[in-house]
Amino acid sequence: MAGKVDIMPTNSVSWTAEGVAETQGATMIIMTIDKHVQDIEDIVREHYKGGIPCMATITLYRLNRDFKDWLIASTGL
Repeated sequence: MAGKVDIMPTNSVSWTAEGVAETQGATMIIMTIDKHVQDIEDIVREHYKGGIPCMATITLYRLNRDFKDWLIASTGL
């Protein structure tokens, strides 16, 4: 469902009832097409073990044609 996934290590700071918490984790950028977003969200939610995952979509104003064509071909299943 994903054409490409970038995973970057991250350090996060969040506010909890106990105060400030700093944790290490990862940020994933999952490149896919619209029809797969919900399925990917369901998979992430099922396997995520760190509380509530932040999942957001980014609507692009422009995407280079070569990458867009490749992404559609890669994820069109």
